[in-house]
Amino acid sequence: MRISIKKLFFYFIAVLVIFGGQFLLNNGRLTGPLPQIRQQTIDGSSAMEAISKGPAMVYFWAEWCGLCKMMQNPVSAVLKDFPGITVAVKSGDSARVDNYMQEKSLNWKVVNDPLGIIGRQFKIKGVPAVFFLNKKGDILLTTVGYTSEIGLRLRLWLVGMN
Repeated sequence: MRISIKKLFFYFIAVLVIFGGQFLLNNGRLTGPLPQIRQQTIDGSSAMEAISKGPAMVYFWAEWCGLCKMMQNPVSAVLKDFPGITVAVKSGDSARVDNYMQEKSLNWKVVNDPLGIIGRQFKIKGVPAVFFLNKKGDILLTTVGYTSEIGLRLRLWLVGMN
C-alpha cells in the first residue's frame, strides 16, 4: 500500500495542529507539588485523602460543558480502577451538583467549586481539564479537552512509573 506525498503531508499537518493545540492549552499549566484542596467532597469526605495514593487524577468539569458530558463514561470507568477526585467548576451550589450527579448516575468523589477558586489554584483555562499525580502526589501530566478512556489510563500508567 502506497501513501502519497500529499496524504503524508496532510497527516503531518494534522498531527502538528493537534499537538500544537495541546501544547498551547497546557502551556503554563500547573505541574509539581499538588495544591492543597481544603474543601471536602460533597459526601463529606476529605478530598486530599481520596488522592493520597497514586497514581491518581484530579478531573475538573462543569455540568454545562458538552465535552465534559462526553467524558462521563471514560472518567467513571477509570475512577473504578484508580483513585481520584472530580471538581465541579461553576456548576451551582452543592445541592445542584449533587442532584446532577444522581440524575446522571455518577458515583464520583466530587468537590464543588462554585466560584472557580480551586480551578484558579490549578491554573486551569477551561474544562474539561485533568491532572495526573504520581505516587508522591506530584502533578506530572495534564490535559485539557476531551480525553478517551485509553488516554486517561495511558497517562495514569505513565505517571505511575515515576
